[in-house]
Amino acid sequence: MKEEVFFIMTSGAMLDAVSVGRQLREAREAAGVSQDAARTAIAVSQATYSRIEAGERPLKGDELIALADLFGVRAASIVGEARLRARVQYAAVTSDGSPSEVTLMPDRLYAYLELDSYLTSQGIV
Repeated sequence: MKEEVFFIMTSGAMLDAVSVGRQLREAREAAGVSQDAARTAIAVSQATYSRIEAGERPLKGDELIALADLFGVRAASIVGEARLRARVQYAAVTSDGSPSEVTLMPDRLYAYLELDSYLTSQGIV
């Protein structure tokens, strides 16, 4: 099955580490997860995790994904890109017209775009 995917994403605002740290803390607290459990999930010291939540150390992409999974939220909700889905337009077509993979495309695309948006905001290209 051949798939063609097209997408457009408008540029978002740059994120600062302090805002991300604040949203990370809020997501952790809302999920009822301790700082110790969060730091263990991303294999950093307590001091480093505290610096992340304080905005003194940027959150790395793999850390963002691991913490979002632990907190049961989308990474976009932590980095302030919760409206990303509304800014994305896509179209997917299969050569045989089957919807199987096409139905998964919006969520996959959204996950990639939210990670791309965060990494770009951190200067990681």
